[in-house]
Amino acid sequence: MICLLFASCSAPTNLAYDFVRKSKGAEVAFYVPYQLDKINIRKDCQGEFLDSIAPEDINDTINARTKIVNKIDDEKFFNIMISSFESTLNDYNLKLSYWENENTKPDSLHWVVDLSHMEVIEFIEYILTTCGYDSYEFIPSTSVNVDSWFELINNDKQTSNLLYTEQSYVEYVEDCNYHYDTLNNVTVTADIQRLTIDGFYDFAVMLGKLYAGYSFDYFMNEYVKKEMARRGKEYSEDRYMRYDPYEFYIYNTRRDKLIGIEE
Repeated sequence: MICLLFASCSAPTNLAYDFVRKSKGAEVAFYVPYQLDKINIRKDCQGEFLDSIAPEDINDTINARTKIVNKIDDEKFFNIMISSFESTLNDYNLKLSYWENENTKPDSLHWVVDLSHMEVIEFIEYILTTCGYDSYEFIPSTSVNVDSWFELINNDKQTSNLLYTEQSYVEYVEDCNYHYDTLNNVTVTADIQRLTIDGFYDFAVMLGKLYAGYSFDYFMNEYVKKEMARRGKEYSEDRYMRYDPYEFYIYNTRRDKLIGIEE
């Protein structure tokens, strides 16, 4: 009974490793949008705050306070991300290749990763910290969300829904402390790791790596699901596996993946 149960539980994992072996050398066409959709929702760049600014100074004020979305070179961002995506594909024994033509369609060794839309949203949030003091301090910081929508194809039929993922590039407190002033009031000082445009381009490297891994994992899980169904075996949709190409290890995850959404 124990052996049968173990064999049943390991079947999806065995199929996932089977996909890893069969997918070696697959060619992946990776498409990105023409431009980023950049959105600025900083509280210090809208609403009542701007009402106090002279009309001729509003644009300069917004540009001065905005840290990322008004400084991004879209072409540079995409080039960095695609290069990182391609490098990571090599780690999975895949290669970037724009192979489509009238005679070659998506199949098990010819994949399409279509990053159809990307939004970069800059906003302000508040970091909660005690700085070693009894009361809490809320420190304003800049955050940038990158939201991406994908369509993935490795057969003659597109996925039935869009796939989505969101990552954040954020400021964080490196160190903070407090001291008493001459009136015995507490003053808090904090060293914050600020966002920079160069840091955002480094973030693009991480996105390229993540998107390559997420795409591979999606195709792997779809393969496992179809094979389990073909063999008449039960398989939970809640189970999702990731493959680590550096440790050659498959493990389960709940959130670290592309999320299916309705069109």
